[in-house]
Amino acid sequence: MKSRIEKLVVAIEAHQLDACLITSAASLRYFSDFYFYFEYGASPFHVLPAVLLVDKSLQSTLLLADNETPPATAAGKNLSIRTYSSYVYETPLDFNRDFLNQLKSLFGDMNFRTSRIGIEKNSLPFVITELLIYLHPSIEFIDLSPDIDRLRIVKDDDEIEQIRAACGLCDIGQTAAMKYARPGITELELFTMMRAEMDNAVGLRVPLMADLVSGSRSATGGGMPADKVISEGDLILSDLTPCLNGYWGDSCNSFVVGEMSKKQSRTFALVLEALDIGIGAIRPGVKASTIDEMMRKHIGNYPHHSGHGVGLHYHEEPRIVPYNHMELKKNMVIALEPAIYEKDYGIRLEHLVTFFS
Repeated sequence: MKSRIEKLVVAIEAHQLDACLITSAASLRYFSDFYFYFEYGASPFHVLPAVLLVDKSLQSTLLLADNETPPATAAGKNLSIRTYSSYVYETPLDFNRDFLNQLKSLFGDMNFRTSRIGIEKNSLPFVITELLIYLHPSIEFIDLSPDIDRLRIVKDDDEIEQIRAACGLCDIGQTAAMKYARPGITELELFTMMRAEMDNAVGLRVPLMADLVSGSRSATGGGMPADKVISEGDLILSDLTPCLNGYWGDSCNSFVVGEMSKKQSRTFALVLEALDIGIGAIRPGVKASTIDEMMRKHIGNYPHHSGHGVGLHYHEEPRIVPYNHMELKKNMVIALEPAIYEKDYGIRLEHLVTFFS
């Protein structure tokens, strides 16, 4: 997306870069709209599904595996597309060589006089590093990860809509959990029914992280659904984190199959009050640590953060934790998730919040 590529100007000028080489899945989605469906894991036919090369004049090229789909917005965003051969069957696989040849050609076209390249260290394969050092023996690599993370903390309006759509899937899943939960089925059976409703709502399979535990398993704070049979009176903790077109949603609900005990009802009310306190306190200029302190003060300590940013990662800054004194800003998207864990059950509630003024 051209408007976001323009945001790289600050980093390019600050670090006196010749180019930026973008390689992480989240940053590729942010700057180019390219989304890699990651649930299958790394492809055996790719070096990377894509890289984005942006020079200091903001000339931008997305080098893409030929079995990946270019972003629909590419033509309107002044984004050039090149492909490299990935999966073939007529000849032996040699995607490594073709990728590197294409990347070498791209760097040659840009005709750098010096070699200061902004990179994302955690997502740059060594084979690319080797090539760049060969092409430019005096190359300097500058890690842009902190710069890019700062750009992404505050969301653009269209990003908020993407996150809102992912949260809509959370709502569908949580509604399905309460609809289908009953004694005699397993956690895994319940999860399968929830997931089917979420996928059917958008007409495709979406990557989904989830805690879905029942009974005493909820006292640990979560876990993957298992073959445990749900019983009458079990408390179910359902934390759903779907990724829709690269943007994440996140929500957690806790409910009982049957009637809540008086103790569970009191615990639920306390957690809900803490959540409302956190939501009511979020506004520009308030420190993340202050939100954390207010919720813990109301219900006591719990063994995890009080919240976190959500966007192209399911956990981003700002972290709502005691040590983080970052001031909140307009258009941050924050998940708040206070909790109480008793000996035989746990209750956590999570809600996403943003503010526009």
